[in-house]
Amino acid sequence: MALLLALLLFSSVGVAQDDWEFIRDKEGIKVYTRLNEGMSFKEFKSTMVINAELTSFLAVLQDVEALADWGHNVKKVNLIRRASDTLQVYYAEAKAPFPYKNRDGVYLNRFIWDKNSQTLVVEIEILDEAVDRDEELVRMSGYGSWIVSVLPDNTLNVIFQMQMDPGGSIPAWMANMFAGDSPYQTMKGLRKVINNKEYQGKQYPLLK
Repeated sequence: MALLLALLLFSSVGVAQDDWEFIRDKEGIKVYTRLNEGMSFKEFKSTMVINAELTSFLAVLQDVEALADWGHNVKKVNLIRRASDTLQVYYAEAKAPFPYKNRDGVYLNRFIWDKNSQTLVVEIEILDEAVDRDEELVRMSGYGSWIVSVLPDNTLNVIFQMQMDPGGSIPAWMANMFAGDSPYQTMKGLRKVINNKEYQGKQYPLLK
């Protein structure tokens, strides 16, 4: 499964830009969407360049409980387990507009560092049955990635990409109308917190 996800993620990075519909360029954040074969819900991608340390980015993602403070529509997050700084599993509940039920999911993140290209890839997989379902919530499915590269001027090029199915009765046409909101707001939130004091000066064996 890990190999399959890696192939999916890296192949999508190499797809020609024409496969994506450019829908937003605001505050230095670019957002794209596309409809993949066999999928009703649009995949989204956002990009930005940010003046921050790679260790700070890693610190933000590993502070999973704080995701509710900056992640788009995230209501609560609980860490389930962590294996060093290369793998973590956490539960998250996301807010949905009335009259729809909130969504939840169990997220598995794999952290892969390529020293030669100075690129950190975080594979995201939403697990199906890792936590018992709550009848008041709807379980999501999907996969995605963060791809963060250190540029020659020591800034970071950040790409956030997800293919998700929110589940339940939300019509695809309605969800697709707002497909650009989550990647844009998530990038905004990341940029807001990444240079906070608590995320500075960290060290991770993964990046050595």
